[in-house]
Amino acid sequence: MSILELFFYLAFINWSIVSCLYFVVKNDERLFLVEMYWVMGIPFLALCAMLIEALLEDPSFNLRQVLVNALVLLWGIKLSWYFYKRKKENVKGSVYLHIEVKSGSGEGLKNYQRIFLTMGLIQIIAIAPLLSLNYLPGPSSLNPLDAFGFILFFLGFYVETKSDKELLNFRLDGPSKANVLNSGLWSYTRHPNYFGHILQWWALYIIACNSVVGVWSFYGPLVMSLFILRAPIKNIEKTMLAEFRDYERYINTTNKLIPDFLQNSNRFSDLVLFLTPHKQITSFAGLISKSENRLLKNFLIRSFSFFYEPDLEESTYQEIKDFPSFNDFFTRKLKPSARKISPSKHKVISPVDGTIVSLGQIKKETLVQAKKIRYGLHELLEDKSLEKYFKNGWYVTIYLAPSNYHRIHFPLNGIIKKTKYLKGNLYSVNQKSSQKIRSLYSKNERTLTFIQSELISYGLVSVGATLVGSIVPFWNEDINSKKEKIVDSWNEGPNQELAVIKKGQELGYFQLGSTVILLFPKNVSLDNNFLYESKPVKFGEELLDLSKLSN
Repeated sequence: MSILELFFYLAFINWSIVSCLYFVVKNDERLFLVEMYWVMGIPFLALCAMLIEALLEDPSFNLRQVLVNALVLLWGIKLSWYFYKRKKENVKGSVYLHIEVKSGSGEGLKNYQRIFLTMGLIQIIAIAPLLSLNYLPGPSSLNPLDAFGFILFFLGFYVETKSDKELLNFRLDGPSKANVLNSGLWSYTRHPNYFGHILQWWALYIIACNSVVGVWSFYGPLVMSLFILRAPIKNIEKTMLAEFRDYERYINTTNKLIPDFLQNSNRFSDLVLFLTPHKQITSFAGLISKSENRLLKNFLIRSFSFFYEPDLEESTYQEIKDFPSFNDFFTRKLKPSARKISPSKHKVISPVDGTIVSLGQIKKETLVQAKKIRYGLHELLEDKSLEKYFKNGWYVTIYLAPSNYHRIHFPLNGIIKKTKYLKGNLYSVNQKSSQKIRSLYSKNERTLTFIQSELISYGLVSVGATLVGSIVPFWNEDINSKKEKIVDSWNEGPNQELAVIKKGQELGYFQLGSTVILLFPKNVSLDNNFLYESKPVKFGEELLDLSKLSN
């Protein structure tokens, strides 16, 4: 039997199935079945090719053939499970497939041609590498080309799985959250799930090159890639632009398909950053840091002190043995008399110890992250009323190094009017990361506190980072609270009695460090002779003088 005959056998099988599927799908509720067959149809056809060839020709299977078919089956099961979870949670699926299906009507026949026949055709073309491997699988022993293909496949599998999970969790958060997912893998590319999908298909082609006819099967992944760009991605982008104004900004800051670092950098560190499970690492670090095992906590504190040399002179404890855990050491409190706070209502003090990394006016609703890298005020706050209030205002960004004191304080007296937790990733916020990751601060987890003082209202944004387990507010007294409780406490805010705060009062603390961004209205002006980039500041020091506010 020729490979062309095998192709027609499979085409007939697939056409029969999709035609039956058309008559089964009577309404949008059953489009779930179309999505399921889209993913399971491909491993099904691959297995059919292997069985047909075995029955009609050679019943033996080699290792490469078995492994590849198993991988594709795994891919199908994984995506099917994702579709099932999405349907179970009543989460909207692919915009490409959300159409009205009316079997037998004129519109239904158009959908049959546009959706069902197209799906069947793409499937039968996409399996070209699998068809080659099942028809003439090549040498039985694996080689370096196979190894490269398998590595690339698992990389794509990881990217697709992780991005699908991030998207599902984002949609489950509900309408109260941001409309556009721009964190995690979605901060590198607008469609990481499709990027992972395409990687897997080109990986199959690389493996198929070991087949006698495999080198000619490149049209499979090529057609799959073009289809993804032309149909799902195009329709998703069109829909998102029409529904959400944030999506245009997302387009301007994030590549469509290829991750930024693959286009603009050859550094291996960027690839590591892309693939690193930041949240899992942070969760593990959080558990270790809270351990009260004497040997472990002493080792951690001594190792940290050796590299970073923190100043413990102002701390309530000076001896390592006095700290119950590494987390207690890291979030250490100052002696009551350590810092003098100016009582003047005109003096705005630094809320933290750290270094000013950027400052200036918020021009065109954007702030400067690093040289040639800007990010939007709307992205940072995700609050239209506050965005309007701080438009053309001023900002000061302070980075807290590991050696710094890591508690946050209020820079002015006032009343807390709004608090908010904003979901995101946990990328590092050091200088290298800020120069590399666009919109870094608005992509990371962060909390917002808006305070109304006698002279002005101001905002304080606390940005999380890698190894930052939580940003704990002062009204959440339990240091061991689960993160979900801490998140809830930020969204709910303090009660009315606790909402009245004093300058220098503690707002909260970072469990393993990060960045603070202060926001001021436009009638405030920064003294550039006094404040400048790379200037070290300490909690309690004067930042601004409000005695000469403009109207």
